[in-house]
Amino acid sequence: MEFTIERSEFLAALQRVINVVPTKTTKEILYNVLLIAEDNQLKIIATDLDITQISWARASVSEEGAVAVLGKLLLDILREMPEIEIKFHVEENFRVQMETSMGHYKLLGEPRTEFPSVPMVDKENSISLPNDKMKKMIERTIFACSTEPARPALTGVLCQIFEEEYRMVATDGHRLVRFINKNFQNPGFTKQYIVPTKALNFVARNLPEEGEHQLFISNDHILFELPNTKIYSRLITDPYPDYERVIPDYFQKEMIINREDLIHSVKRVSLFANPMTYQIRLQINPDNVTIMAQDIDFGGEASETIPCRFDYEPLLIAYNANYLLDLLRHMDAEQIRVMVEDADGPGLLFPLEQEKDEDILMLIMPVRLSETD
Repeated sequence: MEFTIERSEFLAALQRVINVVPTKTTKEILYNVLLIAEDNQLKIIATDLDITQISWARASVSEEGAVAVLGKLLLDILREMPEIEIKFHVEENFRVQMETSMGHYKLLGEPRTEFPSVPMVDKENSISLPNDKMKKMIERTIFACSTEPARPALTGVLCQIFEEEYRMVATDGHRLVRFINKNFQNPGFTKQYIVPTKALNFVARNLPEEGEHQLFISNDHILFELPNTKIYSRLITDPYPDYERVIPDYFQKEMIINREDLIHSVKRVSLFANPMTYQIRLQINPDNVTIMAQDIDFGGEASETIPCRFDYEPLLIAYNANYLLDLLRHMDAEQIRVMVEDADGPGLLFPLEQEKDEDILMLIMPVRLSETD
């Protein structure tokens, strides 16, 4: 195996995949990246067995072949090099030589046969999505996923393909986000699948702002085919709960409020909340809402009143401040609608003005009020 490549090309391709390399694993080969030189191109593959990412760079290949080398070591070497041409050569016993006009470097490689194979994904089931829309949908949902391994389905984002809309849903049982892209056409093909949050983070990081990308979905893997990289991910196969059952359709009471005002008030008042529950109480009145918090153990308490519009009888309801702030921060509207019915039911949050091709709903479960509240 022998090829010549510019340092910047090599480094850029390696940086796209290096975060897939695990920091700790019992399988030593996974610390490596697989380098494949063919057709005047260098292909770089990294995997942790759940996610596999492939990137490529232009190279002048004089002898085709493949070798696995330590990914982080190779990255450190390339980072410290100036902009220079590198000649890469693999000798017998997979001894790797890197030569430049300044010097040469030797490191030990591993055979291609030791490196895990790339997953097979059926390319019959595919859809195309705009890069900017997909990135927005990931950013608006991924934060609401669970981190509890005991509920695997909730650690990923549920993706639903319908003929005229594409949905992404995330929940951890305390809050829920449903993002519907209505500017979508895919006649004759419906499917749903759960993508792990780690994979979606890699996708969002590699998505350019312009253009479209393709998704290919099999029973247990998904392939995101992006302009400069391919990302394969194992799907979560546990059943996803029926999230529609927890979204009420009978709410009538609506509060209109400035999102920034609510964020800043909740942030200040929650400093006085009990650090175990982060409970804040909202006393919603026709013209204003009073946000209150109290930490009985340390004797601290706070309250603030900000304007709102609420044309119903006053209502007292409690939420976890951190969950509420997470929802508010991931909504980019100036004014929001908060739909509530009573102290025991969930709250629904919507942008007051939705984009014409979007339907964003966020749900938060209440904290039970004690008899003294």
